[in-house]
Amino acid sequence: MHLTRRLGLALACLGLTAGALAQSASTEAPPTRADILRGDYGRYRANNDLLSYHLDVRVDPAKKSIAGRNTIRFRMLSDDSRIQLDLHPDLAVDRILLNTTPLKFERELSTVFVDFPDALRSGETYSIEFFYSGMPLEQGRFGGMAFRTDSAGRPWITTAAEDEGASAWWTNKDQWRD
Repeated sequence: MHLTRRLGLALACLGLTAGALAQSASTEAPPTRADILRGDYGRYRANNDLLSYHLDVRVDPAKKSIAGRNTIRFRMLSDDSRIQLDLHPDLAVDRILLNTTPLKFERELSTVFVDFPDALRSGETYSIEFFYSGMPLEQGRFGGMAFRTDSAGRPWITTAAEDEGASAWWTNKDQWRD
């Protein structure tokens, strides 16, 4: 009788735990399209290996704006004519160049799909120049790019990338994997 009571109690506890898990799982919101684009390591991220960034950014503290160029160097891991980069939608893509050739691109939320006129070849290294501008995301005390002044009234600008991602103020392949 004692063993039966323990077994019944254990099964009841398991039932409550399974029920609680099912309830908690059902209340979680499904991922948004933005979540999927940012988190997915899909074809257009996986087809290339990021090698380096070279940022040249001008900051205007009075306007709380930036304008810049990022030279993005990458090696193709498979033949393809498109790559995926990230840039917060508050920032404009001014132009993207492969050497002197302007590249077409498609934006979806924080994602920028860069299209090349011809397939890039696996094993080859390429560089593009990505020009952008606008008012970067400012979130909280340090998130994105925060524009403040010090005690003497001089501009004090901080940047942070955790949670929001570095794409809050500069274009990149905003993935921990790369």
